[in-house]
Amino acid sequence: ASAAELSAADSEADGRVDTWLAAARRGDLAAFASLVRLHQSRVFSVALRLCRQREDAQEVAQDAFVQLHGALAGIESPAHLKHWLLCTVTHRAIDRLRQMARRPRLAALDGSPEVAAPEEEASDPLARRRLRTAIAMLAPDARAVIVLRFQEDLDPLEIARLLSMPHNTVKSHLRRALEQLRAADWSDA
Repeated sequence: ASAAELSAADSEADGRVDTWLAAARRGDLAAFASLVRLHQSRVFSVALRLCRQREDAQEVAQDAFVQLHGALAGIESPAHLKHWLLCTVTHRAIDRLRQMARRPRLAALDGSPEVAAPEEEASDPLARRRLRTAIAMLAPDARAVIVLRFQEDLDPLEIARLLSMPHNTVKSHLRRALEQLRAADWSDA
């Protein structure tokens, strides 16, 4: 498909989302459900990458959509909706991680935490599992920056706006997190 065809398809999709958004603001639950269906996989994916526990990610995603329902009047466009959802799910996940740090979970019987494994798309599942484990060891803010940078492909300025952080703080989190990941034990032990 050409760039013009892709742009036309994006415009058509945005028009559909604009229609759903306007209807949802008027109280149309079917339109709101369409907005949820459109964004649920992305919202859940970000929540899962941050929380690592399927149940926590489901709760965080659900909370984000419940908050969205109450905030519909302030959502101005499809782009604003995407930004708002990404911002909300990220902040909710960070809050959840901070709560979990204060309230330790019971360990699984085999001594390792139960981790929801996202789809395995790489040729080396062991390396992917180790990377997910290393990312999980990062502080909540640093983990959010890494996920937003490398999963959502946002630049540091976008991440700064999304997380309401100074740009230099985002760059510092990114630099330190990458240093931690490089220094992680990647041996087979």
